[in-house]
Amino acid sequence: MYANHDEAQKCITIAKNALVKGDVEKVRGRVSALTLLQAVKFLLKAESMYPTDEAKALLAACRAKAASGSTAEASQPSSSSSRSARSGRAASSASDDRAAADGARSTAKAAALNRECLQILNSKSYYDVLGVPHNASTDDIKRAYKKLALKFHPDKNPAKRAGEAFNKISDAFQCLSDPDKRNYYDRVGSDPGAAPEKAYRARPQDIFMTPDVLFEAFFGMHPSRRAHYHRNAYEHHYAQHASSSSSSHHSGYHSTSRQSASSSSHSGGQAQGAAPTAGRIPLAFWFPFVGLLIFAFMGVFFGGEPPQYQFSNSARYSRMLSTQLNGVVYYVDPRVFERRYPPNSVDRVRLEYEVDYHYFDNKCAREKAENERKAYDYISRLQVPPKDLNDTPASCRTRESLHATYSDYLRRRTAPR
Repeated sequence: MYANHDEAQKCITIAKNALVKGDVEKVRGRVSALTLLQAVKFLLKAESMYPTDEAKALLAACRAKAASGSTAEASQPSSSSSRSARSGRAASSASDDRAAADGARSTAKAAALNRECLQILNSKSYYDVLGVPHNASTDDIKRAYKKLALKFHPDKNPAKRAGEAFNKISDAFQCLSDPDKRNYYDRVGSDPGAAPEKAYRARPQDIFMTPDVLFEAFFGMHPSRRAHYHRNAYEHHYAQHASSSSSSHHSGYHSTSRQSASSSSHSGGQAQGAAPTAGRIPLAFWFPFVGLLIFAFMGVFFGGEPPQYQFSNSARYSRMLSTQLNGVVYYVDPRVFERRYPPNSVDRVRLEYEVDYHYFDNKCAREKAENERKAYDYISRLQVPPKDLNDTPASCRTRESLHATYSDYLRRRTAPR
């Protein structure tokens, strides 16, 4: 607020000087329309930044001067051609002045953007790049990356070195958001004679995503691979609680769909590759491929096990159930479900964990995408997005706590009494 007050006072001072200059020119017999226009422009700018009584009084004086000047000019005997020439010169001068002011503002903005890019590029550590302390949490690092990535993306930032700054921001996020990479970076970066970025990149096992891929992945929030990873980790951790017979039946919702899709795409790829050369190769050459295609389709339609649940009602999945810990509704096949997943069994708990994770993971992705859309809407209207759009949605927090919740639940069930 005080900064705006100081800037407003500067504008008022400039306007006063312009008015004084206009009075001097009027005494000398020159036209003072340009100086009066400059004074009005700076007074309006001062009013927009910090309204004051002084600025209002000066604006009123400018209006009075303009009215008296126009009356005096009308009363003076002069030809219409001279009046047109004077007004044309004044309008042209005012237009040139506005263009010069716009150019100055554009130049100042470009210089500020270039300075910000150089500040990112000259940062000595990844923590300085993201502007976070060394003890920053993962959520703080994600929020910092989100803010900087939107600001320095080459499509949104016209600075010459915005692309380089964006790449460095992406490298910093990929390093600090991964616990193993962050620990290694902290150890290497503690040596004052080593360059942290170069030392970190020297590790052959670290493969960085390209900045554009990282940007799309971060703001797209596609959850499928992560959901499958968590499910496998949970099943591996609690394999000792499951019987050997039930484990052979539990194929899972995601793995079955992915196997079917991969088989279909493989079959389609063979058919497309064969079509262009069919006219030049003997028919007998295709018999082995036809057999492979038939075998592949049989594997798709007869070899894969259908999913054990879905979230919508259908003729096959007609029985509605809900998870015990979170109340998520899902539908199962009543003909086989109770036999494979008896009530209160460990297999039923494992399946409900998968149902809960699948549900909250999809909900988390939808809510994050909606928050991103709202943030872009605010930015497109040149408004600052609300802070709650950067907060982690409740569904995401629930998803992250599922493993601990089900672990405690299983521990209580299997504890000796």
